[in-house]
Amino acid sequence: MTRQWPVTILLTGHLLWPALAQLPDTTLTGDWRFDEAKGDAIRDGSGFGNGGVLYGAQRVPGRRGQALAFNQPGSGVKVASSPGLNLADAISIEAWICPSEAGAESRVILAKNDEYALRIDKPSEGGRISFFVHVGSPAVTWEPRVSSPRPPAPGVWQHLAAVWDGTVIRLYLDGEPVASQPRTGKPNPNPYPVVIGNWEYPSCHGAQFGGLIDEVRVYTRALTPDEVKAHCRGTDLGAPAR
Repeated sequence: MTRQWPVTILLTGHLLWPALAQLPDTTLTGDWRFDEAKGDAIRDGSGFGNGGVLYGAQRVPGRRGQALAFNQPGSGVKVASSPGLNLADAISIEAWICPSEAGAESRVILAKNDEYALRIDKPSEGGRISFFVHVGSPAVTWEPRVSSPRPPAPGVWQHLAAVWDGTVIRLYLDGEPVASQPRTGKPNPNPYPVVIGNWEYPSCHGAQFGGLIDEVRVYTRALTPDEVKAHCRGTDLGAPAR
């Protein structure tokens, strides 16, 4: 007698595979798309409840759906601290930005005080995109940073990804790697909030972004180069439904 059960198992596995391939990414702990119709509440699409509060920023047409314009002093989105947003063994930050012309100060894309920061440096530092992780042993420090080869183009939507895997910090622009820097050390998690488009308080670290930000994500792992490229192209199947 011919035994049929192996065929049944293979068929069942084949039918389950598409569903398994699209399971949500549980390392995505912040997913802010700014598509709310109105109000100050900013929804988090990650499923972890990391919603934020908008202050001073304007809702405008975005790269996809709506975006926020951070042009007024003090404008930003504040997200309360949570374990999934603290710096641990690794982190990845993604965002679409459309900067205006450079001003005199550094311009914050996303920052968590004394943990990590993604910004455009002030012109006296070169005006480049820089990513920092606040780590060290025994003392934590902001430097060294990793920076893009040149300043971002004003008035143009650009995809950014900043990645730290515990040993190296990397920066990607429009899906392509542009810079890396060795970086090791112990993180210093704290209760400070995550702020999009600004620093938590007036500081030499930066001020309001000056331009548009859309589709911001934070992961608790290091994205691979292929994942960054897929996210830039909008082909990441694991993204939560809108």
